[in-house]
Amino acid sequence: MIKKLSSDNSLILKNLSFLTVLRFFNIGVKFFLVAYLVRVLGAVNYGILTWTDSIIQYFIILINFGFNIYAAKYIVENRKNVEAINQITSAVFIIKILLFLISFLALYFLSFTNTLSVYSDFLLLMLLMGIGEVFFPIWYFQGVEKLQIATYITVFARLILVIGTLLFITTPEDLITHVLLIVFSNLIMGVLGYITLIRNFNFKFSLVSFKVIKKILKEAYMFFLGRFLSLTFNSMTIFLIGLFYTMDFVTGFDVALKIVLVCIIPFDMLQQAVFPTITRNKNKQALKKLIAISAVLGIIFSIIIFNFSFELLSLFGGEELREYSKVLKVLSPIPPIVALTFMLGTCTLVAFGYNKEFNKSLIISSIVYIIIVLVLYLTNQLTFWNLVYLRLFSDVILMLLRVYYVYKRKIFTT
Repeated sequence: MIKKLSSDNSLILKNLSFLTVLRFFNIGVKFFLVAYLVRVLGAVNYGILTWTDSIIQYFIILINFGFNIYAAKYIVENRKNVEAINQITSAVFIIKILLFLISFLALYFLSFTNTLSVYSDFLLLMLLMGIGEVFFPIWYFQGVEKLQIATYITVFARLILVIGTLLFITTPEDLITHVLLIVFSNLIMGVLGYITLIRNFNFKFSLVSFKVIKKILKEAYMFFLGRFLSLTFNSMTIFLIGLFYTMDFVTGFDVALKIVLVCIIPFDMLQQAVFPTITRNKNKQALKKLIAISAVLGIIFSIIIFNFSFELLSLFGGEELREYSKVLKVLSPIPPIVALTFMLGTCTLVAFGYNKEFNKSLIISSIVYIIIVLVLYLTNQLTFWNLVYLRLFSDVILMLLRVYYVYKRKIFTT
């Protein structure tokens, strides 16, 4: 037993190490690009980039269809069954290709609406990122616990994006060029990921029956729905700010939110590294310790953000974004809330087989968000600050729902 625990801890540490390299590299890239692009493109153009991306993220979620959780869990549970893994991997690729085509057609027709027509070409170009999402099998690498491969590929693709940005993005008119670089970077990730799957894991693509595809869609549907609705917290807030206010408001909110979200990355890394192992060994004592550590670390992050909000915004957004320091202070409680949400979600509810409860928490909290938005709109109270406060409130609701479901299912008391 001790030997098994030692082996599990070693595997978690190995996966966590590669995730740390990957995420901190992504952090550096993300904040370098934010600081650079806000200054070069200007607050308005950067706001346009962020606003259109908030729309595209809904289609990206549709293309991924919850497979980052569902397929990873399936592979963990069937890792010794090569035929079963090949079948679901082939099915996931088929479904993703179909969903990408559906997304492109849907966006094409939506681009004729008054709200989106101004940025129609821009949106259709950005959606090509979805091709990379189709073929990059992060869910496979997570399921077989080989996250170092995903790390190498991602680092290489993001380096291309950074170098290209420095070489080609020098004026506000280079906004389209930057989008092309993002698309190219994602395509590189997708191609390399798929080639690696064939060469390193002997994956052989095969046609899958409609019955199998229907079964997988049915099982993954709740994961997709939960993820799709949960996107409202970030993307819908950004979309509404851009719709009812100006793009410089979008930039101010987005930069403040990115600073907060970077503090969430360690918890996301931890849940990805721990999830396969907890799914296998159901070690509740280790999970309790991880939850406690995550909560304490999240509180420390919140204190830092609150006390240095002015300096952080000046560093990453430039002097013109200092006026949004209050936004950053309002959002500062998010890290410990999301830390608990992550650990009680994937690593607790999903790992112990309570998939419905996991997805219900996402769905209910998202519905609450949408209802509040409608009420605010109908009462003429849909202000910038109410949207900022709602962003924080939504995470609180999600956390409380997961606490309730964990308590209801007596996961830690049985």
